[in-house]
Amino acid sequence: MSGLRDWIETIWYIIKEAVTLGGNWRARIVGLGLLIIGAYGLYLWIFQQHAPIFLHANYGGMILTGMNDSVIWGLYIAMFIFWVGVAAAGIAFGIAAYVFRDKEFMKFAVLGEVQAVAALITVLLLIVVDLGRPIRALFLMPLLPNFPKSMLDWDFIVITGYLTINLIGFYVTTHYYRQDKALPNKFIIPFITIAAPFAIGIHTVTAFISQALTARPYWNSPLLAPAYVATAFAAGPAILLIALYIAEKYMEGIHVDFKVYKKTLYLMIGALVVGLYFNLSEVQEVYWYTTEPWKRAQWNVALFGVSVPYVAVFQWLWVAFGVAAVLAALTPYVRNSKKGIVITAVLVTLAVIFEKTLRVLVPAYIPDPLGQWVPYWPTPLEIAITVGVHAIGILVYIALAIPALRAVKKHYFEGAGAHH
Repeated sequence: MSGLRDWIETIWYIIKEAVTLGGNWRARIVGLGLLIIGAYGLYLWIFQQHAPIFLHANYGGMILTGMNDSVIWGLYIAMFIFWVGVAAAGIAFGIAAYVFRDKEFMKFAVLGEVQAVAALITVLLLIVVDLGRPIRALFLMPLLPNFPKSMLDWDFIVITGYLTINLIGFYVTTHYYRQDKALPNKFIIPFITIAAPFAIGIHTVTAFISQALTARPYWNSPLLAPAYVATAFAAGPAILLIALYIAEKYMEGIHVDFKVYKKTLYLMIGALVVGLYFNLSEVQEVYWYTTEPWKRAQWNVALFGVSVPYVAVFQWLWVAFGVAAVLAALTPYVRNSKKGIVITAVLVTLAVIFEKTLRVLVPAYIPDPLGQWVPYWPTPLEIAITVGVHAIGILVYIALAIPALRAVKKHYFEGAGAHH
């Protein structure tokens, strides 16, 4: 009974620390701001879906976004792609900690699980707002006889499965650390064995959904899935580093060894270079020897902004920020300081945001299968709802990171873990 009581007490500990944000006044101010933004985004989404009732007119729903019959995925799915990658790459810390048994990464591997949970909650909320009506989510669930032929079914399985795995990982890790106990191998080995394939799977399946659409030649590349994964393993660790830097700065008693920053820098820059190389390879294929004029027309949208000028801005900002991050990492002054590495992490994050969002999404729709050049522009309402969803996701990140890091502090900086 005492063992069960301990597990229940851990649940209460997480709830208490998450709701009060650890009693940190800075976190509470930020949390209140995020809550207000998230609530306003929710209000706007409800208004959008019920506008015919509020306005007493036959007008409302998804027509209030910039999407249309030709461009059916917009800002919501663009950010969905980004956050799926961020969730997947959280496993990088887990592999360093649980496979290679690096003690410094072991201290903060739980933050990767927190990041995965927060990112996947953001992902699921983005899917809901993109569907319009939540009841439509039932159509995404695995149903016979479509399963296992439907790639959407596989996407549902890997996303919900990975979310469940990381919730368990976060809970178990917090439970042991808050009691000043090391994680047992009977948890570590099954966790990393199951989590690692799921981490690769969630972003791979996301790419496969696009890659299989023969009417969108822009996506019909065998490099799409590996490019998704490569840039994910650049942005995910970069965001983890930024979160760790903030925690080290504003949470008393938390210290991150410099080698965590240095090794993570190598990982994210290496992954970024691979992503840039894949992009170059795709451009070479299209403009050197492709025989598909439609595919070239869509790449003209991506590179030169034909019909939709702002899309080309995303492509070139992705390249510019990516190259800037690589050059920064090659500078000794930058790579040998925590602040310099964090600045590089910000550059990497911005690069991948531009790469994974509208740059990779919109060109595939222009021109559409009927040869029409129908541009897409996110509406202010669409942008505001997206910001609201992100506010909720960031709030979840902060709320879960506080109890996790406090448990880490108790074990690794004050308790038995500090002496080993």
